[in-house]
Amino acid sequence: MAGAAGTVTRMDARQSRLLALLLASLVLTGWAYFPTFRSIVEKWNSDASFSHGFLILPISAWLTWRVRDELARTVFAPSALGIAATAACVLAWVVARGTGVLVVEQFAAVALVPSLVLAALGWQATRVLLVPLAFLFFMVPFGRALVPFLMQATAQAATLLLQWSGIPVLRSYMYITIPYGQFEVARACSGLNYFVTSLVLGILYGILFYRGWRKRLLCVAAFVVFPVVLNILRVYVIVLVSYLTEFRFGPGTEHIVFGRVFFLLVILAMFWVGRRWQDPVAPAPAPAHGNRAASAAWPRWWPVPVACAVALGGPLVAADSAADALALKEDGARLVALPRSAEGWTGPDGAGPWRPHYQGGLVERQAQYKDASGVPVDVFVAAYGLGATAGAEMISYDNVVSLSEHGSLAESKRRSLALPDGRMLVVREVVVREFGGERLAWHWYVIGERQTPNPYVVKALEALAFVTRSTSYERVVTVSTPLDEGARARLEAFLEAHGACVATGFDAEACAG
Repeated sequence: MAGAAGTVTRMDARQSRLLALLLASLVLTGWAYFPTFRSIVEKWNSDASFSHGFLILPISAWLTWRVRDELARTVFAPSALGIAATAACVLAWVVARGTGVLVVEQFAAVALVPSLVLAALGWQATRVLLVPLAFLFFMVPFGRALVPFLMQATAQAATLLLQWSGIPVLRSYMYITIPYGQFEVARACSGLNYFVTSLVLGILYGILFYRGWRKRLLCVAAFVVFPVVLNILRVYVIVLVSYLTEFRFGPGTEHIVFGRVFFLLVILAMFWVGRRWQDPVAPAPAPAHGNRAASAAWPRWWPVPVACAVALGGPLVAADSAADALALKEDGARLVALPRSAEGWTGPDGAGPWRPHYQGGLVERQAQYKDASGVPVDVFVAAYGLGATAGAEMISYDNVVSLSEHGSLAESKRRSLALPDGRMLVVREVVVREFGGERLAWHWYVIGERQTPNPYVVKALEALAFVTRSTSYERVVTVSTPLDEGARARLEAFLEAHGACVATGFDAEACAG
């Protein structure tokens, strides 16, 4: 390896052996966690927002090659800290695998790489490789949680720009209506692909052309903020062009081409502007001559095989935990029951014409109740095995209250209701527009004795239950009624009348009384 003065810094035999052990450990770990890594690649291939993932590994390898000379001059000292880091990654992976939190599972699998590097090469070498190792985390398809925020920001800002431009505009949640037509700010319009790609490019640009952390942070901030602004301008221009041309141009495929070209031009402009503050390349440090400390001797190499063994144990522990969860399963028919009618209500009768789009439950119950005026309230309850331990997951992309949540965001709010026993029930209120009508739906989740309308809280409770073995089941509850002036009061009256059953998420034992 070339040094600063044309000399060559080569790895000694012990360094080479440690690298060989590390590579063998990485290959074995990749094989053991192949399903997780495959899910990462499949997401790259299926979602354009994450197609940059194919470039991350080559870029990380290139960043490693850039520091090869410094790495060769570094003492390799296998560290027990790498074993602890590997164990933490395995624990996170097992819990995420059991509860079906795919993004955490993927992050944990990728984090095994720097953990094994720390175990095999030690802290000094890991510090040299910190940038390429950290860059590997961009392999993980993350950022979906930002989509609602990005959609709302885009819709609101684009509407304001249209108003300032003198265009008659009406915004109804994610719908922007102007003369001649209507636009929907769908998930594909959130700009997540711009955001993630720009974040990766900003970090890479900052690493390559700036030396100070202040400049690097400002560079990343610029590459994060500008794409959000860019996406807002893209939506604004598309609507503006559509209005000015009476929809002859704008809403067709040309808006996709325009968005890509616009993004490319802005990124190139940012590269050009960033050159003004570019730092000179730092000179390579002079190689040491004859005073380099030797890497660890064989007796100190034990952290490498131990860390590898810990990593390989993760899939075995996950399989054993899933088997234990399945063994605790009971007869699904005993999990859920719908109550007999309370005073002022009739039912339960047959299922109504609408139900939430939840599939794969171990058991489902659906029925219709009617108040004194004959207006129906539909109840749907489905029980699932905890997380991913028993077939279909309760929290998944396909399981939604309304199909409009797939393409856009359903109009929703949080509501709180005091039950007769004094407990507070917090629900998510959704306006459903399907089958030619409108319905008001309240829904929430139950894990053990905890109720929440938040799917992220559900995942946290799933992880806790998975570790403590406190429960093997969870359920989703939806009550809905035709949307009119009395819809909200009708749902409140139904829940209050059946409070003992509602408080448990329609548990069979509680609803039997």
